[in-house]
Amino acid sequence: MDELVRGLMSNNYLITPPAYFLLSEHYNKDFTLPELIKFAKAKGTFIIDEIIAEEFLEAKEIITKPKHLEKFMTGKKPEEQSPEESEEGQTLEISEAEEAPTFVSEAISEVVKEAEKLEIPESQEQHLTSEVAEEPSMGEIEETSEEAVSELVEEVETLEEDKEAVEEFAGEEETEESFETNGEENGENGEVKRKVIFDEYGVPLVAEEELPEEEKKTYSVYADFKVSPREGFEFIAKDIEADFKVKFDVRNVKLKPPKAKNGTTKEGEVIVKVYENYFKSRLKKMRKILRENPEVSGVIDIGKLSYINPEGDVTIIGLVNSKRETRNGYMFEVEDLTGIIKVFIGRDKEDYKKAFEIMPDSVVAFKGRYSKRGIFFAENIYLPDVPLYKKEKPPLEEKVYAVLISDIHVGSNKFCEKAFMKFLEWLNGNVNTKTEEEIVSRIKYMIIAGDVVDGIGIYPGQYNELSIPDIFDQYEALANLLSNVPEHITMFIGPGNHDAARTALPQPEFYREYAKPLYDLKNAVIISNPAVIDLHGREFLIVHGRGIEDVVSYVPNMSHHQPVKPMVQLLKLRHLAPTFGGKVPIAPDPEDLLVIESVPDLVQMGHVHVLDYQIYRGVFLINSATWQAQTEFQKMVNIVPTPARVPIIDVETAKLRMIVDFSKWCDV
Repeated sequence: MDELVRGLMSNNYLITPPAYFLLSEHYNKDFTLPELIKFAKAKGTFIIDEIIAEEFLEAKEIITKPKHLEKFMTGKKPEEQSPEESEEGQTLEISEAEEAPTFVSEAISEVVKEAEKLEIPESQEQHLTSEVAEEPSMGEIEETSEEAVSELVEEVETLEEDKEAVEEFAGEEETEESFETNGEENGENGEVKRKVIFDEYGVPLVAEEELPEEEKKTYSVYADFKVSPREGFEFIAKDIEADFKVKFDVRNVKLKPPKAKNGTTKEGEVIVKVYENYFKSRLKKMRKILRENPEVSGVIDIGKLSYINPEGDVTIIGLVNSKRETRNGYMFEVEDLTGIIKVFIGRDKEDYKKAFEIMPDSVVAFKGRYSKRGIFFAENIYLPDVPLYKKEKPPLEEKVYAVLISDIHVGSNKFCEKAFMKFLEWLNGNVNTKTEEEIVSRIKYMIIAGDVVDGIGIYPGQYNELSIPDIFDQYEALANLLSNVPEHITMFIGPGNHDAARTALPQPEFYREYAKPLYDLKNAVIISNPAVIDLHGREFLIVHGRGIEDVVSYVPNMSHHQPVKPMVQLLKLRHLAPTFGGKVPIAPDPEDLLVIESVPDLVQMGHVHVLDYQIYRGVFLINSATWQAQTEFQKMVNIVPTPARVPIIDVETAKLRMIVDFSKWCDV
């Protein structure tokens, strides 16, 4: 199925074959799918036929004149018209029309034939009343027939008054029409719905449908909101040279999906192969991380266990396919590239509690002995984890700060717009204390970790909770707000599950056709989810944080109220979404890009709308809260957000410097 047809059907639109042939040659060259859908929506139709297609292409200036208008004017196809015919007259605007109805064509033909027989002197020219605006001028003629002229006038007036037939042909629901004759308005109150130009006999020749005026928006996209830097405020960060590098971005990784073996290979077989490569990639990366731990020694492949001395202690590393609790302990099924084995750890073992932290599909190491019964009895469990100690990094010459925010949710009726505007004013130097003045003057970076808009159709009933019901306008509104961030502050903006981006993890970027206003911001850097940013030699791991959901589901004593605890678990497992088939959708990429291969200095997540932070083995973890007040869904699941709180990070230490609270302006 063609990409254009498939895209329209997925958005509940239909397209006719003639329209398809018109549009397909221009698709993705001169226009995009969202533009076509927006035009059809403005037209109030879900069926894109030839007329809609031609009018859309004319509006995009791809064609100069819709062909269906020429066909109506002459009753011929455009290619059958002579140049003289194509230049004469204009068309009466009757939408959805391709040919004139039979009774109209016959009546016009008879009237014209009769008129050609008449010779009317200039002194006896007649004015056609009704809808006709100009006197019919036929030149100087010697003889006339008043009776014939009178009959002609009656025929024309009868034809024009037969509105019901014309309306039936045009598919119009209106009962009254207003016309403009030869450029003059004659509708009620000056309203012109149709532009009509008559030939010299007073017969309407051509109809051109005028595009409907775009509906006036009943909501704001913050185009008038402008903030300027406070006069006289000294921004020290202006003189600090920007030092950043996007060390990891999903878009920079070249993936090679597996090829089909032959022409009979089924699509399902290729997908299975992709996931096979995905988990092989995870296992390979995790084995490398685990072997860096000096306690993980004597590693043996699972397939070789039957060949070694069963009395000695050995270590295996594998992917946990499943785990279940028994009366005496935990039983795991563990797999590597060479085989599968059952692993048991008893309640009396020292590392038994670590079994609770192991999530399905995570990679761990077990140390113990192999039994001839085909079971591996574990004494110790080793998670990938991060090292106990980190090397100190050299200090910076100048203090520089970064703002970490997420989950703005522009477009939601719970968006704290007043608080966000106060925050933007604060960034421009409108501060209250000397401490804040020092902080603001040295802010060089701002990182936004996803869910920047509320999106469309993310959950049932969302439309009733939107203040901006158009996804294009949501991104335009966000860009208008962020355009007030001082130019010396570099913004890193990544997607979340509410954004116009791939739903499954990892998310490469925002779809450009929807979020184009963000790409146009001069001081914005669009990043993927996840991404690693190097700020002055410090690594910031930026993730939206959907993996928190699976941790809360599988690990005891975890909740959304304290999101930093699930974040620590993900760091221990060195993976951002370990469980496949859980709440978090994972894309069938041939390489696992969610492994935390390098230990960062800071991990930022969002998603759960609660501000929380903690230092774990030298790594600062923070959940950067939200700018959205509590929604109806959050009330149902008992999530209490902490909106409009802004954490400021000292880049040198990669630790929290202060939290600025704007929540008193969040009164929605």
